[in-house]
Amino acid sequence: MISAWLILLILVTIVLVINGMIPQSIAGSPSLRRAVGLCLPPIMLAFVYGLYLHYIYMPSSTPSSTAGHPLSTFNTGYLLELSLSADNVMLFVVLLRVLKIPAADHGVVMLWAVLLALAARVALILTGLVLLARFHILFYVMGVFLLLLGILMFFRHSGERRAVARFMDLFSHWMPVSPAPSGRQRLITFKGRRYISPLLLAIVLVGVVDVLFAFDSIPAVFGITTDPLIITSSNVFAVLAMNRLYFIITPLLDRWRFFETGLAFILLFIGSKMLLPLLPISKTAIHISTTASLWIILIILLLAVGASLILPNYKQ
Repeated sequence: MISAWLILLILVTIVLVINGMIPQSIAGSPSLRRAVGLCLPPIMLAFVYGLYLHYIYMPSSTPSSTAGHPLSTFNTGYLLELSLSADNVMLFVVLLRVLKIPAADHGVVMLWAVLLALAARVALILTGLVLLARFHILFYVMGVFLLLLGILMFFRHSGERRAVARFMDLFSHWMPVSPAPSGRQRLITFKGRRYISPLLLAIVLVGVVDVLFAFDSIPAVFGITTDPLIITSSNVFAVLAMNRLYFIITPLLDRWRFFETGLAFILLFIGSKMLLPLLPISKTAIHISTTASLWIILIILLLAVGASLILPNYKQ
């Protein structure tokens, strides 16, 4: 099992190095076609790693740790985390629009988004595993949290712009943002006063959003499995694709009418699944397998995306 962790670390390092090179090799944001091409390798790499996990888990015959079929468990967790990462990216698009960050700098911001998301999620996963081992009731607390979050997502709509603007106002009292163009500088001096650049503010906001959104993505994957390797790897591979998802979602954002609604139903489903053992009936009376969960999540996503494509041009 140590080899699986080592391979994960090597793959993550390779992808991060490549991601660090790409923003400097392109002028401005890539085309939609190129963004899709850049996004496919980390996604395909994730599925190959899932096959590898299936290979090393199956001989051990430890269904309790993977909550069923290893490949289905990994794919379910990865699809769930990739969907929630796409929701993160939708907020990043709004954030960079409000801050008026030049398109040529979007790749830099998203590279930082990936690094900060990796740090936040790994920290929360390790914390969650330790706490669950000592306080099993937290599993049901997570289920209730996901139910409430799913309900709130129905009413989220377009308040993100106001939230970003409010945060900018609060942040400017502590560290003023430069009123002059600053390129890729982080800190600048303008008329004898020290300012941070809009680019640095965007990176700070991305970090805050990454931490906040990790609080819904981590409990969600705990509803699929409690295996540390599968939880960590599914999260990590979803985050590695996040910066390329940005350039895919940006031109399509105004057409994704029902995507958040689909995510809300997914969170409600996972939360309900986590709370099933609390029902006043036999715990074996109702069981939703990982394979069934995978299909339910996939069908909800397909319906949400399909409905958005059939009913486009919707402005919230």
